[in-house]
Amino acid sequence: MKILLKSAAVTALLLGSGLTQAATTTSSIPMGVDVPRSCTLSNVSAGIILPEDGSEAQGAFTLTCNIDGGFTATYSFDSTSSYSSSRVVNANGVGLETSGSIQVAGWNLSLDTGSNGLHFIQTWLNNPIPAIVKAKLKSPTTATTPAGVYTDTFRVNVTY
Repeated sequence: MKILLKSAAVTALLLGSGLTQAATTTSSIPMGVDVPRSCTLSNVSAGIILPEDGSEAQGAFTLTCNIDGGFTATYSFDSTSSYSSSRVVNANGVGLETSGSIQVAGWNLSLDTGSNGLHFIQTWLNNPIPAIVKAKLKSPTTATTPAGVYTDTFRVNVTY
């Protein structure tokens, strides 16, 4: 009987200790990051000074986008929205006609239209796209050209 009681006590002890052991459990927490679509312009020229003799001047910039599937870039001179051709204008509203183009991604696109811009679609994910903007006066200035500072603005508008 003594052995039976001892066995019962050991069995109870073993069963009791088994009931107090912790069960194993796991959990997971999903992780991720949302990178917004973006385009950047870098290496942008400070300005383009048009020579009075009508020779060509140029500026440059680099466009980089992190978008797979493309975007639309519109290149234009501000003056084409007000006039039928691009021009630099002084403070008194006197304008001198200009001619311009952009070389981008192997294309040479005219900026002389009155349509206020050209559309160009790119699909290069994270590849820097260098561009060169060229502009000149259509006719050289003369002694009768009114004095003053003549300006226009070249714009790049990227839609994605």
